[in-house]
Amino acid sequence: MRTTISVSLNKAGVTKIKKLAVRRGFHTASDYLRFLLEQDDVDLISESELIARSKEADNMHRSNKLVRAKSLSEFLD
Repeated sequence: MRTTISVSLNKAGVTKIKKLAVRRGFHTASDYLRFLLEQDDVDLISESELIARSKEADNMHRSNKLVRAKSLSEFLD
């Protein structure tokens, strides 16, 4: 059973959510917001993990250990 939740937004916020939903291929703003909430449970990384990954990438760049690929498929081969 679904339950409705109300969120108070100004007109600009509503417009932004609706545009983003369409741009990302969702049928409704509700579908888009449900997707974002699901992503928060499974795919988001913590701020500290993001910083650690950024530092690792910087170190790899400085030591010339980055892979330079013309496309993602070239990188995966």
